[in-house]
Amino acid sequence: MNLFRLFAASVAVVAVFAFVACDNSGTGPGTTVTVPAAVDSLQATSINQTTVRLRWRASATTTVTGYRVTIVNTASGATIGTTNTTSTLFDVTGLTAGTVYAFRIQSRTADTVSAAREIRWSPAVRVTTMQGGAIRIYETASGFGSGLGIQGGTALNLTIARANDWDLGIATRSADTLLFGSPGGLGYAAINRMNMPDTRTGDNLYLNVDSLNQVFDTQVQMGAPGAFTIPLRTITRGFVLAFQTRAGNFGKAFVKSANGTILQGTAPNRYIEVEISYQPVANVPYAIAPSSSIAKGLIDARTFTILNSLEESTR
Repeated sequence: MNLFRLFAASVAVVAVFAFVACDNSGTGPGTTVTVPAAVDSLQATSINQTTVRLRWRASATTTVTGYRVTIVNTASGATIGTTNTTSTLFDVTGLTAGTVYAFRIQSRTADTVSAAREIRWSPAVRVTTMQGGAIRIYETASGFGSGLGIQGGTALNLTIARANDWDLGIATRSADTLLFGSPGGLGYAAINRMNMPDTRTGDNLYLNVDSLNQVFDTQVQMGAPGAFTIPLRTITRGFVLAFQTRAGNFGKAFVKSANGTILQGTAPNRYIEVEISYQPVANVPYAIAPSSSIAKGLIDARTFTILNSLEESTR
């Protein structure tokens, strides 16, 4: 009886093998599986404290049916989730601010997936109001604050007398230019603990921007404390500046434009209006990626252009 059972089991195994070998679904013997090319220019931006928006460009060398998105918690190494999409613009929700995640994108076909492109990013808090109203920084001649202290996810307007407590500020010593940056770079503070992007190259200054959601980048590279000079007669749309606060928190400041004007209101209380994207955990960067890798999404501000507005991307 045992011998009969062994024989029957062997026949069953042979039958299963024969069924698999004769499978004509496109993955059996005699067929060729083409692995799709990886995506290009993977980029990310924080929409709010729980959402990161990813964007990439499909490879032109192969045809794909969609993309696989995998989210990994870099601290624990645990995979948070994997999902499929047919879009090259994708929002990852349900995240935790200050936690660094690895986002891996693969091109997908019916048979297989490509090698993964990866970017590491952390969602950031949006700060859009201050003391019950819009965030405003006032011109040098104003009695109101010409600087901001950005701590704990809140923005506080501070006068020049408190410049050592600033994280960002402006100076309007010329009718044609606006200086925007750190208090030390503006000449308001002898001691400056804030880091700014390298002003020699212009890295991380994004011009012609209408929303924080338009700025996709992969790495904030900080240089010496300083300030950027904004020519008021030629810059008529908004702009974004990356910074790091004196407490070590990374952020991006979006300076709005109203009717083609950066400096709004009337003298001596003209002002700029600002929105902030702010990392609540110190020393957590917006992204970790090789600074020289254009293929991995780095956008050098010297050649940065807005490829598509958010509205155009989501139509």
